[in-house]
Amino acid sequence: MNKIALVLLISTVTAACLSVRSPKSPLLADSFYFNGAILTMNDAIREVESIAIKDGKILNTGPFAELKQLIGNETKVFDLEGKTLIPGFIDAHSHFTIAMKMMAQANLSSPPIDSIRSIPDLINRLQEHKIKFGIEDDAMLMGWGYDPDQLLERRHPTSDELTKAFPHNPVFILHASFHMGVVNQAGMAVAGIEQTTPNPPGGMIVRDFDTHEATGLLQESAMYLLLNRLPAPTQEQMHQLFQLTQHTYASHGITTAQDGLTDFASYTFLKQVAEQGRNIIDIEALASFRDFDKFMENVDRFDTTSRFRLTGMKITTDGSPQGKTAFFKRPYLTKVPGCVDQFRGFPMVDRHQLDKVMSACYANDIQLFVHCNGDASIDMLLEAHQEVTTTLNLDNDKQRTVIIHSQFVRPDQLEQYKAFKFVPSFFTNHAFFWGDVHTLNLGRDRAEFLSPMQSAFKMGITATNHTDYTVTPLDQLFLLWTSVNRTTRSGRILGSGERLTPYQGLKALTINSAYQHRQDHVKGSIEVGKLADFVVLDKNPLQVPANTIKDIKILETIKEGKTIFKQKNKN
Repeated sequence: MNKIALVLLISTVTAACLSVRSPKSPLLADSFYFNGAILTMNDAIREVESIAIKDGKILNTGPFAELKQLIGNETKVFDLEGKTLIPGFIDAHSHFTIAMKMMAQANLSSPPIDSIRSIPDLINRLQEHKIKFGIEDDAMLMGWGYDPDQLLERRHPTSDELTKAFPHNPVFILHASFHMGVVNQAGMAVAGIEQTTPNPPGGMIVRDFDTHEATGLLQESAMYLLLNRLPAPTQEQMHQLFQLTQHTYASHGITTAQDGLTDFASYTFLKQVAEQGRNIIDIEALASFRDFDKFMENVDRFDTTSRFRLTGMKITTDGSPQGKTAFFKRPYLTKVPGCVDQFRGFPMVDRHQLDKVMSACYANDIQLFVHCNGDASIDMLLEAHQEVTTTLNLDNDKQRTVIIHSQFVRPDQLEQYKAFKFVPSFFTNHAFFWGDVHTLNLGRDRAEFLSPMQSAFKMGITATNHTDYTVTPLDQLFLLWTSVNRTTRSGRILGSGERLTPYQGLKALTINSAYQHRQDHVKGSIEVGKLADFVVLDKNPLQVPANTIKDIKILETIKEGKTIFKQKNKN
Protein backbone atom coordinates (compact mmCIF):
# COMPACT_ATOMS: atom_id res chain seq x y z
CA MET A 1 0.00 0.00 0.00
CA ASN A 2 1.47 3.41 -0.96
CA LYS A 3 1.71 6.31 1.51
CA ILE A 4 -1.19 8.31 0.10
CA ALA A 5 -3.52 5.30 0.29
CA LEU A 6 -2.32 4.65 3.83
CA VAL A 7 -3.08 8.25 4.85
CA LEU A 8 -6.56 8.07 3.33
CA LEU A 9 -7.21 4.84 5.21
CA ILE A 10 -5.98 6.44 8.44
CA SER A 11 -8.20 9.46 7.75
CA THR A 12 -11.29 7.29 7.31
CA VAL A 13 -10.66 5.22 10.43
CA THR A 14 -9.76 8.30 12.46
CA ALA A 15 -12.90 10.14 11.36
CA ALA A 16 -15.03 7.18 12.39
CA CYS A 17 -13.39 7.12 15.80
CA LEU A 18 -13.75 10.85 16.25
CA SER A 19 -17.46 10.70 15.52
CA VAL A 20 -18.03 8.85 18.82
CA ARG A 21 -15.47 10.77 20.89
CA SER A 22 -16.48 13.01 23.74
CA PRO A 23 -16.74 16.82 23.36
CA LYS A 24 -13.24 17.01 24.88
CA SER A 25 -11.72 15.38 21.78
CA PRO A 26 -9.09 17.47 19.94
CA LEU A 27 -10.09 19.68 17.04
CA LEU A 28 -9.57 18.20 13.61
CA ALA A 29 -7.10 19.84 11.28
CA ASP A 30 -8.08 21.78 8.17
CA SER A 31 -4.83 20.66 6.54
CA PHE A 32 -1.98 18.34 7.39
CA TYR A 33 1.62 18.11 6.11
CA PHE A 34 3.94 15.11 6.49
CA ASN A 35 6.68 13.02 4.87
CA GLY A 36 9.28 15.72 4.30
CA ALA A 37 12.00 17.70 6.00
CA ILE A 38 10.02 20.18 8.13
CA LEU A 39 12.48 22.74 9.49
CA THR A 40 10.94 24.75 12.33
CA MET A 41 13.59 27.49 12.89
CA ASN A 42 12.95 26.84 16.58
CA ASP A 43 16.29 26.01 18.20
CA ALA A 44 14.62 23.81 20.84
CA ILE A 45 13.06 21.47 18.24
CA ARG A 46 14.68 22.05 14.85
CA GLU A 47 12.72 19.48 12.82
CA VAL A 48 9.32 17.78 13.13
CA GLU A 49 7.61 14.97 11.24
CA SER A 50 4.24 16.58 10.63
CA ILE A 51 2.13 19.72 11.06
CA ALA A 52 -1.59 20.13 11.62
CA ILE A 53 -3.25 23.43 10.58
CA LYS A 54 -6.52 24.90 11.85
CA ASP A 55 -8.05 28.28 10.96
CA GLY A 56 -4.84 29.55 9.40
CA LYS A 57 -2.70 28.75 12.44
CA ILE A 58 -0.50 25.86 13.53
CA LEU A 59 -2.68 23.51 15.58
CA ASN A 60 0.08 21.06 16.46
CA THR A 61 3.45 19.67 15.39
CA GLY A 62 5.17 16.41 16.16
CA PRO A 63 5.48 12.74 15.23
CA PHE A 64 3.08 11.47 12.59
CA ALA A 65 2.00 8.62 14.86
CA GLU A 66 0.76 11.13 17.45
CA LEU A 67 -0.75 13.75 15.14
CA LYS A 68 -2.62 11.41 12.79
CA GLN A 69 -5.63 11.57 15.12
CA LEU A 70 -6.13 15.16 13.94
CA ILE A 71 -6.89 14.00 10.39
CA GLY A 72 -10.61 13.96 9.62
CA ASN A 73 -12.81 13.49 6.55
CA GLU A 74 -12.51 17.18 5.62
CA THR A 75 -8.78 17.48 6.32
CA LYS A 76 -6.63 18.19 3.28
CA VAL A 77 -3.62 15.90 3.59
CA PHE A 78 -0.40 16.94 1.84
CA ASP A 79 2.37 14.41 1.30
CA LEU A 80 5.58 16.43 0.89
CA GLU A 81 7.20 13.43 -0.84
CA GLY A 82 10.58 14.21 0.65
CA LYS A 83 10.51 17.93 -0.14
CA THR A 84 11.43 20.57 2.47
CA LEU A 85 8.96 22.84 4.28
CA ILE A 86 10.15 25.88 6.26
CA PRO A 87 8.50 29.02 7.66
CA GLY A 88 7.57 31.57 5.01
CA PHE A 89 10.35 34.05 4.28
CA ILE A 90 9.97 37.37 6.10
CA ASP A 91 11.47 40.18 4.05
CA ALA A 92 13.79 42.12 6.37
CA HIS A 93 14.15 45.04 3.98
CA SER A 94 12.98 45.83 0.47
CA HIS A 95 10.91 48.52 -1.21
CA PHE A 96 7.50 47.14 -2.16
CA THR A 97 6.03 50.36 -3.58
CA ILE A 98 9.22 51.22 -5.48
CA ALA A 99 9.09 47.72 -6.96
CA MET A 100 5.51 48.48 -8.04
CA LYS A 101 6.68 51.53 -9.98
CA MET A 102 9.67 49.71 -11.46
CA MET A 103 7.32 47.20 -13.08
CA ALA A 104 6.47 49.87 -15.68
CA GLN A 105 10.06 51.08 -16.24
CA ALA A 106 13.03 49.82 -18.28
CA ASN A 107 15.36 47.35 -16.57
CA LEU A 108 18.93 48.58 -17.18
CA SER A 109 20.71 46.00 -15.02
CA SER A 110 23.89 44.19 -16.00
CA PRO A 111 24.39 40.39 -15.81
CA PRO A 112 23.40 38.25 -14.03
CA ILE A 113 20.23 40.29 -13.42
CA ASP A 114 19.82 41.45 -17.03
CA SER A 115 22.01 41.94 -20.10
CA ILE A 116 23.17 45.59 -20.16
CA ARG A 117 26.95 45.75 -20.66
CA SER A 118 27.55 49.23 -22.13
CA ILE A 119 26.04 52.69 -22.49
CA PRO A 120 24.85 51.91 -26.06
CA ASP A 121 23.10 48.79 -24.63
CA LEU A 122 21.44 51.03 -22.05
CA ILE A 123 20.22 53.51 -24.65
CA ASN A 124 18.95 50.69 -26.89
CA ARG A 125 16.98 49.24 -23.97
CA LEU A 126 15.37 52.64 -23.32
CA GLN A 127 14.45 52.94 -27.00
CA GLU A 128 12.93 49.44 -26.99
CA HIS A 129 10.97 50.31 -23.85
CA LYS A 130 9.66 53.51 -25.39
CA ILE A 131 8.38 51.62 -28.44
CA LYS A 132 6.98 48.68 -26.46
CA PHE A 133 4.92 50.89 -24.14
CA GLY A 134 3.99 53.51 -26.73
CA ILE A 135 5.59 56.38 -24.80
CA GLU A 136 5.05 59.70 -26.56
CA ASP A 137 7.93 62.06 -27.38
CA ASP A 138 7.06 64.53 -24.64
CA ALA A 139 6.42 61.90 -21.92
CA MET A 140 8.81 60.89 -19.14
CA LEU A 141 11.02 57.89 -19.94
CA MET A 142 12.51 56.07 -16.95
CA GLY A 143 14.84 53.16 -16.34
CA TRP A 144 16.45 51.60 -13.29
CA GLY A 145 19.36 49.43 -12.22
CA TYR A 146 22.30 50.68 -14.33
CA ASP A 147 25.68 49.98 -12.71
CA PRO A 148 28.68 51.96 -14.01
CA ASP A 149 31.09 49.45 -12.45
CA GLN A 150 29.68 46.75 -14.74
CA LEU A 151 29.58 48.83 -17.95
CA LEU A 152 32.41 48.68 -20.48
CA GLU A 153 32.87 52.45 -20.10
CA ARG A 154 33.23 52.19 -16.28
CA ARG A 155 31.33 55.46 -15.78
CA HIS A 156 27.87 56.99 -15.50
CA PRO A 157 26.08 57.91 -18.73
CA THR A 158 26.00 61.67 -19.26
CA SER A 159 23.13 64.06 -19.77
CA ASP A 160 24.46 64.81 -23.26
CA GLU A 161 24.37 61.13 -24.25
CA LEU A 162 20.78 60.76 -23.09
CA THR A 163 19.77 64.06 -24.70
CA LYS A 164 21.26 63.02 -28.05
CA ALA A 165 19.29 59.76 -28.02
CA PHE A 166 16.10 61.36 -26.65
CA PRO A 167 16.01 65.08 -27.51
CA HIS A 168 12.32 65.49 -26.62
CA ASN A 169 11.59 62.98 -23.86
CA PRO A 170 12.51 63.88 -20.30
CA VAL A 171 14.72 60.91 -19.30
CA PHE A 172 15.77 59.79 -15.84
CA ILE A 173 17.70 56.59 -15.14
CA LEU A 174 18.28 55.30 -11.62
CA HIS A 175 21.59 53.87 -10.45
CA ALA A 176 21.51 50.28 -9.12
CA SER A 177 21.75 51.63 -5.56
CA PHE A 178 18.70 53.90 -6.03
CA HIS A 179 20.73 56.63 -4.34
CA MET A 180 21.45 58.57 -7.51
CA GLY A 181 20.57 58.83 -11.17
CA VAL A 182 21.22 60.62 -14.46
CA VAL A 183 18.80 63.02 -16.12
CA ASN A 184 18.91 64.49 -19.64
CA GLN A 185 18.41 68.15 -20.59
CA ALA A 186 14.64 67.81 -20.95
CA GLY A 187 14.54 66.14 -17.55
CA MET A 188 16.58 68.92 -15.97
CA ALA A 189 14.08 71.41 -17.37
CA VAL A 190 11.25 69.48 -15.68
CA ALA A 191 13.25 69.46 -12.42
CA GLY A 192 14.00 73.18 -12.69
CA ILE A 193 17.76 72.58 -12.56
CA GLU A 194 19.84 75.46 -13.94
CA GLN A 195 23.46 76.50 -13.63
CA THR A 196 22.72 78.51 -10.50
CA THR A 197 20.54 75.87 -8.79
CA PRO A 198 22.10 75.14 -5.37
CA ASN A 199 22.67 71.66 -3.97
CA PRO A 200 19.74 70.66 -1.76
CA PRO A 201 20.48 69.60 1.84
CA GLY A 202 21.74 66.00 1.82
CA GLY A 203 22.29 65.90 -1.93
CA MET A 204 24.53 66.97 -4.80
CA ILE A 205 23.99 68.17 -8.37
CA VAL A 206 27.28 66.96 -9.85
CA ARG A 207 28.89 69.63 -12.06
CA ASP A 208 31.71 69.80 -14.58
CA PHE A 209 34.89 71.18 -12.98
CA ASP A 210 35.62 73.53 -15.91
CA THR A 211 32.19 74.75 -17.05
CA HIS A 212 30.36 74.28 -13.73
CA GLU A 213 27.40 72.98 -15.74
CA ALA A 214 25.37 70.05 -14.40
CA THR A 215 26.56 66.72 -15.82
CA GLY A 216 23.12 65.17 -15.29
CA LEU A 217 24.21 63.09 -12.27
CA LEU A 218 21.95 63.76 -9.27
CA GLN A 219 23.05 62.26 -5.96
CA GLU A 220 20.85 61.46 -2.97
CA SER A 221 18.24 64.16 -2.17
CA ALA A 222 19.02 65.99 -5.44
CA MET A 223 17.02 63.26 -7.20
CA TYR A 224 13.86 64.55 -5.57
CA LEU A 225 14.11 67.77 -7.58
CA LEU A 226 12.79 65.59 -10.40
CA LEU A 227 11.05 62.71 -8.62
CA ASN A 228 8.72 65.06 -6.74
CA ARG A 229 7.46 66.44 -10.05
CA LEU A 230 6.61 63.15 -11.73
CA PRO A 231 2.94 62.49 -12.52
CA ALA A 232 1.34 59.92 -10.24
CA PRO A 233 -0.07 56.68 -11.73
CA THR A 234 -3.85 56.36 -11.89
CA GLN A 235 -5.66 54.37 -9.20
CA GLU A 236 -6.39 51.63 -11.74
CA GLN A 237 -2.70 51.40 -12.64
CA MET A 238 -1.75 51.33 -8.96
CA HIS A 239 -4.10 48.43 -8.25
CA GLN A 240 -2.78 46.46 -11.22
CA LEU A 241 0.83 47.05 -10.20
CA PHE A 242 0.02 46.15 -6.59
CA GLN A 243 -1.39 42.76 -7.56
CA LEU A 244 1.53 42.02 -9.88
CA THR A 245 4.06 43.00 -7.22
CA GLN A 246 2.61 40.99 -4.35
CA HIS A 247 2.39 37.91 -6.57
CA THR A 248 6.06 38.44 -7.43
CA TYR A 249 6.92 38.44 -3.73
CA ALA A 250 4.81 35.32 -3.14
CA SER A 251 6.58 33.51 -5.99
CA HIS A 252 9.83 33.94 -4.05
CA GLY A 253 8.43 32.33 -0.91
CA ILE A 254 7.83 35.63 0.86
CA THR A 255 4.77 35.70 3.11
CA THR A 256 5.66 39.03 4.75
CA ALA A 257 7.08 41.89 2.66
CA GLN A 258 8.48 45.23 3.70
CA ASP A 259 7.98 48.64 2.13
CA GLY A 260 11.20 50.19 3.32
CA LEU A 261 10.51 53.91 2.85
CA THR A 262 6.79 54.64 2.64
CA ASP A 263 5.72 58.17 1.79
CA PHE A 264 2.34 59.35 3.01
CA ALA A 265 0.59 58.83 -0.33
CA SER A 266 1.88 55.24 -0.55
CA TYR A 267 0.79 54.59 3.04
CA THR A 268 -2.71 55.81 2.22
CA PHE A 269 -2.86 53.50 -0.80
CA LEU A 270 -1.49 50.42 1.01
CA LYS A 271 -3.90 50.91 3.90
CA GLN A 272 -6.80 51.27 1.45
CA VAL A 273 -6.07 48.05 -0.44
CA ALA A 274 -5.57 46.19 2.85
CA GLU A 275 -8.95 47.37 4.11
CA GLN A 276 -10.45 46.15 0.83
CA GLY A 277 -9.02 42.68 1.52
CA ARG A 278 -6.73 42.65 -1.52
CA ASN A 279 -3.56 41.44 0.28
CA ILE A 280 -2.41 37.88 -0.15
CA ILE A 281 0.73 38.59 1.93
CA ASP A 282 1.48 40.75 4.96
CA ILE A 283 3.17 44.10 4.38
CA GLU A 284 5.30 45.94 6.95
CA ALA A 285 5.51 49.64 6.00
CA LEU A 286 8.19 52.02 7.30
CA ALA A 287 7.00 55.64 7.39
CA SER A 288 9.40 57.93 5.53
CA PHE A 289 11.14 60.57 7.62
CA ARG A 290 10.53 62.94 4.69
CA ASP A 291 6.82 62.91 5.67
CA PHE A 292 7.59 62.94 9.40
CA ASP A 293 5.11 65.69 10.31
CA LYS A 294 2.21 64.07 8.42
CA PHE A 295 2.74 60.72 10.10
CA MET A 296 3.24 62.19 13.56
CA GLU A 297 0.05 64.26 13.42
CA ASN A 298 -1.69 61.08 14.51
CA VAL A 299 0.58 58.50 16.12
CA ASP A 300 -2.34 56.04 16.20
CA ARG A 301 -1.57 55.42 12.53
CA PHE A 302 1.23 53.15 13.77
CA ASP A 303 -1.17 50.28 14.15
CA THR A 304 -2.43 47.22 12.30
CA THR A 305 -4.93 46.67 9.52
CA SER A 306 -5.51 43.12 8.28
CA ARG A 307 -2.24 42.07 6.60
CA PHE A 308 -0.82 45.59 6.74
CA ARG A 309 1.11 47.39 9.49
CA LEU A 310 2.60 50.84 9.70
CA THR A 311 5.50 49.28 11.55
CA GLY A 312 7.80 52.17 12.38
CA MET A 313 9.66 55.23 11.14
CA LYS A 314 12.56 55.07 8.67
CA ILE A 315 15.32 57.68 8.47
CA THR A 316 18.23 57.63 6.02
CA THR A 317 21.53 58.93 7.38
CA ASP A 318 23.85 58.34 4.42
CA GLY A 319 24.02 56.95 0.91
CA SER A 320 25.47 54.10 -1.11
CA PRO A 321 28.97 52.57 -0.75
CA GLN A 322 29.18 51.45 -4.39
CA GLY A 323 27.80 54.84 -5.42
CA LYS A 324 30.43 56.47 -3.14
CA THR A 325 27.95 58.54 -1.14
CA ALA A 326 28.04 56.40 2.04
CA PHE A 327 29.60 58.35 4.94
CA PHE A 328 32.97 57.04 6.21
CA LYS A 329 35.60 58.12 8.73
CA ARG A 330 38.34 57.30 6.21
CA PRO A 331 38.18 58.46 2.57
CA TYR A 332 37.43 56.45 -0.55
CA LEU A 333 40.55 55.21 -2.33
CA THR A 334 39.28 55.81 -5.87
CA LYS A 335 38.08 58.90 -7.72
CA VAL A 336 34.60 60.14 -6.82
CA PRO A 337 32.46 62.07 -9.38
CA GLY A 338 32.35 65.77 -8.51
CA CYS A 339 35.19 65.59 -5.98
CA VAL A 340 38.96 66.09 -6.03
CA ASP A 341 40.38 63.89 -3.23
CA GLN A 342 39.94 62.74 0.37
CA PHE A 343 36.21 62.30 -0.14
CA ARG A 344 34.45 60.46 2.70
CA GLY A 345 30.87 60.64 1.48
CA PHE A 346 28.36 62.79 3.31
CA PRO A 347 25.47 62.52 5.77
CA MET A 348 21.96 62.93 4.39
CA VAL A 349 20.67 64.34 7.68
CA ASP A 350 22.27 66.35 10.47
CA ARG A 351 22.20 65.54 14.17
CA HIS A 352 19.32 67.94 14.82
CA GLN A 353 17.08 66.10 12.32
CA LEU A 354 18.18 62.68 13.54
CA ASP A 355 17.60 63.63 17.20
CA LYS A 356 14.15 65.04 16.37
CA VAL A 357 12.98 61.84 14.66
CA MET A 358 14.58 59.53 17.22
CA SER A 359 13.19 61.43 20.22
CA ALA A 360 9.65 61.43 18.83
CA CYS A 361 9.78 57.72 18.01
CA TYR A 362 11.26 56.64 21.33
CA ALA A 363 8.84 58.82 23.31
CA ASN A 364 5.84 57.32 21.49
CA ASP A 365 7.06 53.69 21.35
CA ILE A 366 7.36 53.86 17.56
CA GLN A 367 10.01 51.47 16.30
CA LEU A 368 12.90 53.25 14.56
CA PHE A 369 14.62 51.94 11.42
CA VAL A 370 17.83 53.75 10.44
CA HIS A 371 19.68 53.39 7.14
CA CYS A 372 23.44 53.43 7.86
CA ASN A 373 26.09 52.12 5.44
CA GLY A 374 29.35 53.87 6.40
CA ASP A 375 30.93 53.81 9.84
CA ALA A 376 30.76 57.61 10.22
CA SER A 377 26.97 57.52 9.85
CA ILE A 378 26.86 54.69 12.41
CA ASP A 379 28.91 56.81 14.82
CA MET A 380 26.35 59.61 14.43
CA LEU A 381 23.51 57.19 15.18
CA LEU A 382 25.20 55.68 18.24
CA GLU A 383 25.90 59.11 19.71
CA ALA A 384 22.30 60.21 19.09
CA HIS A 385 20.87 57.06 20.67
CA GLN A 386 23.04 57.46 23.76
CA GLU A 387 21.98 61.07 24.27
CA VAL A 388 18.26 60.58 23.50
CA THR A 389 17.82 57.52 25.73
CA THR A 390 19.63 59.31 28.55
CA THR A 391 17.45 62.40 28.15
CA LEU A 392 14.24 60.35 28.06
CA ASN A 393 15.49 57.92 30.72
CA LEU A 394 14.69 54.90 28.57
CA ASP A 395 15.83 51.30 28.88
CA ASN A 396 17.59 49.78 25.85
CA ASP A 397 15.28 46.74 26.04
CA LYS A 398 12.36 48.90 24.89
CA GLN A 399 13.23 50.19 21.42
CA ARG A 400 14.47 47.24 19.31
CA THR A 401 15.97 49.79 16.91
CA VAL A 402 16.88 48.35 13.50
CA ILE A 403 20.03 49.46 11.63
CA ILE A 404 19.38 48.80 7.96
CA HIS A 405 22.43 47.66 5.96
CA SER A 406 25.10 48.18 8.66
CA GLN A 407 27.47 47.20 5.88
CA PHE A 408 30.67 48.76 7.13
CA VAL A 409 30.08 48.64 10.87
CA ARG A 410 33.33 48.41 12.86
CA PRO A 411 33.96 45.76 15.57
CA ASP A 412 33.78 48.40 18.32
CA GLN A 413 30.44 49.57 16.94
CA LEU A 414 29.10 46.00 17.01
CA GLU A 415 29.86 45.98 20.74
CA GLN A 416 27.67 49.05 21.11
CA TYR A 417 24.95 47.38 19.02
CA LYS A 418 24.92 44.57 21.57
CA ALA A 419 24.79 46.97 24.51
CA PHE A 420 21.97 49.00 22.93
CA LYS A 421 20.02 45.86 21.85
CA PHE A 422 20.11 47.06 18.22
CA VAL A 423 19.02 44.72 15.42
CA PRO A 424 21.34 45.02 12.40
CA SER A 425 19.77 44.06 9.08
CA PHE A 426 22.74 43.13 6.92
CA PHE A 427 23.03 42.96 3.13
CA THR A 428 25.30 40.07 2.10
CA ASN A 429 24.28 40.27 -1.57
CA HIS A 430 26.83 43.10 -1.72
CA ALA A 431 29.58 40.50 -1.31
CA PHE A 432 28.67 39.09 -4.72
CA PHE A 433 27.46 42.14 -6.63
CA TRP A 434 29.99 44.73 -5.36
CA GLY A 435 32.55 42.90 -3.22
CA ASP A 436 35.30 43.41 -5.82
CA VAL A 437 34.26 47.06 -6.23
CA HIS A 438 34.33 47.67 -2.46
CA THR A 439 37.84 46.21 -2.29
CA LEU A 440 39.02 48.78 -4.85
CA ASN A 441 37.09 51.70 -3.36
CA LEU A 442 37.70 51.04 0.33
CA GLY A 443 40.63 48.64 0.65
CA ARG A 444 40.71 45.00 1.66
CA ASP A 445 40.41 45.55 5.43
CA ARG A 446 37.08 47.37 5.21
CA ALA A 447 35.75 45.19 2.39
CA GLU A 448 36.46 41.91 4.22
CA PHE A 449 34.31 43.03 7.18
CA LEU A 450 31.33 43.82 4.96
CA SER A 451 28.06 42.73 6.63
CA PRO A 452 29.83 40.85 9.47
CA MET A 453 27.01 38.43 10.21
CA GLN A 454 29.04 35.66 11.84
CA SER A 455 30.63 38.14 14.23
CA ALA A 456 27.15 39.40 15.16
CA PHE A 457 25.81 35.86 15.70
CA LYS A 458 28.79 34.94 17.91
CA MET A 459 28.17 38.05 20.02
CA GLY A 460 24.54 37.05 20.58
CA ILE A 461 23.16 39.86 18.42
CA THR A 462 19.91 39.05 16.63
CA ALA A 463 20.67 39.91 13.00
CA THR A 464 18.71 39.68 9.76
CA ASN A 465 19.61 39.74 6.06
CA HIS A 466 17.88 41.40 3.12
CA THR A 467 17.89 42.00 -0.64
CA ASP A 468 16.95 45.71 -0.63
CA TYR A 469 14.90 44.81 -3.71
CA THR A 470 14.99 46.30 -6.31
CA VAL A 471 18.67 47.06 -5.61
CA THR A 472 19.38 43.32 -5.85
CA PRO A 473 17.02 40.52 -6.95
CA LEU A 474 14.22 39.41 -4.62
CA ASP A 475 15.56 35.82 -4.66
CA GLN A 476 15.76 34.63 -1.03
CA LEU A 477 17.73 31.49 -1.88
CA PHE A 478 20.36 33.57 -3.66
CA LEU A 479 20.48 35.79 -0.55
CA LEU A 480 20.98 32.70 1.60
CA TRP A 481 23.75 31.58 -0.79
CA THR A 482 25.61 34.90 -0.46
CA SER A 483 25.47 34.74 3.35
CA VAL A 484 26.85 31.20 3.39
CA ASN A 485 29.48 31.59 0.64
CA ARG A 486 30.36 35.33 0.37
CA THR A 487 31.67 34.77 -3.16
CA THR A 488 32.34 37.85 -5.32
CA ARG A 489 31.70 38.18 -9.06
CA SER A 490 35.36 37.29 -9.65
CA GLY A 491 35.02 34.11 -7.57
CA ARG A 492 36.97 35.36 -4.56
CA ILE A 493 35.78 34.71 -0.98
CA LEU A 494 35.19 38.05 0.75
CA GLY A 495 35.63 37.72 4.51
CA SER A 496 35.71 33.94 4.96
CA GLY A 497 35.32 34.31 8.74
CA GLU A 498 31.96 36.04 8.30
CA ARG A 499 30.28 33.19 6.41
CA LEU A 500 27.17 31.76 8.06
CA THR A 501 26.06 28.17 8.33
CA PRO A 502 22.94 27.46 6.23
CA TYR A 503 20.91 27.16 9.44
CA GLN A 504 22.06 30.57 10.65
CA GLY A 505 21.33 32.00 7.20
CA LEU A 506 17.78 30.64 7.27
CA LYS A 507 17.18 32.06 10.76
CA ALA A 508 18.16 35.50 9.43
CA LEU A 509 15.39 35.21 6.81
CA THR A 510 12.66 33.82 9.09
CA ILE A 511 12.51 33.97 12.90
CA ASN A 512 15.11 36.73 13.24
CA SER A 513 13.25 38.87 10.73
CA ALA A 514 10.03 38.28 12.67
CA TYR A 515 11.89 39.46 15.79
CA GLN A 516 13.11 42.53 13.89
CA HIS A 517 9.50 43.50 13.16
CA ARG A 518 8.32 42.69 16.72
CA GLN A 519 6.26 39.86 15.27
CA ASP A 520 8.19 36.81 16.54
CA HIS A 521 5.25 35.91 18.79
CA VAL A 522 3.01 35.22 15.78
CA LYS A 523 5.28 34.18 12.89
CA GLY A 524 8.80 33.27 11.79
CA SER A 525 8.97 29.70 13.13
CA ILE A 526 6.85 26.57 13.06
CA GLU A 527 5.36 26.47 16.54
CA VAL A 528 1.88 25.85 17.91
CA GLY A 529 -0.34 28.93 17.73
CA LYS A 530 1.70 30.79 15.12
CA LEU A 531 0.48 31.63 11.62
CA ALA A 532 0.63 28.79 9.11
CA ASP A 533 2.97 30.67 6.77
CA PHE A 534 5.23 28.24 4.90
CA VAL A 535 7.35 27.78 1.81
CA VAL A 536 8.03 24.41 0.18
CA LEU A 537 11.47 23.90 -1.38
CA ASP A 538 12.60 21.18 -3.77
CA LYS A 539 15.76 20.55 -1.71
CA ASN A 540 16.89 20.94 1.89
CA PRO A 541 19.28 23.93 2.28
CA LEU A 542 20.89 22.18 5.25
CA GLN A 543 21.78 19.09 3.21
CA VAL A 544 22.96 20.29 -0.22
CA PRO A 545 26.50 21.53 -1.01
CA ALA A 546 26.81 25.18 0.05
CA ASN A 547 27.63 26.40 -3.45
CA THR A 548 24.35 24.98 -4.83
CA ILE A 549 21.96 26.65 -2.37
CA LYS A 550 21.10 29.36 -4.93
CA ASP A 551 19.79 26.64 -7.28
CA ILE A 552 17.07 25.47 -4.87
CA LYS A 553 13.58 26.06 -6.25
CA ILE A 554 10.49 27.50 -4.61
CA LEU A 555 7.70 24.98 -5.22
CA GLU A 556 4.87 26.49 -3.17
CA THR A 557 4.11 29.42 -0.87
CA ILE A 558 1.42 29.05 1.80
CA LYS A 559 -0.12 31.96 3.71
CA GLU A 560 -2.21 31.14 6.77
CA GLY A 561 -2.80 27.62 5.49
CA LYS A 562 -3.75 28.60 1.93
CA THR A 563 -1.59 28.28 -1.17
CA ILE A 564 -0.82 31.67 -2.72
CA PHE A 565 1.83 30.46 -5.19
CA LYS A 566 2.55 27.07 -6.71
CA GLN A 567 5.18 26.21 -9.28
CA LYS A 568 3.58 24.93 -12.45
CA ASN A 569 4.34 21.33 -13.31
CA LYS A 570 6.53 21.50 -16.41
CA ASN A 571 5.57 17.97 -17.34
